[in-house]
Amino acid sequence: MREMKKKSPEYTEHVLDLFAEIMHRLIIEQPLKEVGGDITHSLAQSLQFLYQHDACSVRDLAQGLSISYSAASQLTDRLVKKDLVTRNDKKCDRRLSEIRLTHEGQSFVEAIQMRRVAGMTQVLDRMDANARGALVENLECFIAAAIGDEKSALDTCTRCGREHLAECVVNEVYRAVTGMPIEEV
Repeated sequence: MREMKKKSPEYTEHVLDLFAEIMHRLIIEQPLKEVGGDITHSLAQSLQFLYQHDACSVRDLAQGLSISYSAASQLTDRLVKKDLVTRNDKKCDRRLSEIRLTHEGQSFVEAIQMRRVAGMTQVLDRMDANARGALVENLECFIAAAIGDEKSALDTCTRCGREHLAECVVNEVYRAVTGMPIEEV
């Protein structure tokens, strides 16, 4: 077994890999398993994007998920077949079709969110209050250092309108660099 010093970049990278893997299981795999059905991670991401942005076009979905237009179109077709979204086609140009969550799609996203919070609560409850506070503070410091500038802050922020928090670290970084909060952009 290779030895790494705890404060080295290699050890930090190792810990971050473990953290990312645990978070993937906790907030993606486990909630999808618990909610059931045959919804894949990419379908769940699409539903989450639509939940955050209300109605949008296939092009908006593709840009928001950083995937190709054809991949977004295929995801939309699969979600329509599962009655999780509706697509109102524009006769002049199908690319401008409006995609919107159905009641079932919205319920699915909310059920996933509830399970994510429940899973996170279980983990955080095993930590003492000081450790929880230090975790959040250190994650915010890491995020601020990773973002560092106005463009990266805007790229990081989904500016969804529903989950935007004035005290969000991304908003704080943007405000520190530009003097104004993201919501005014």
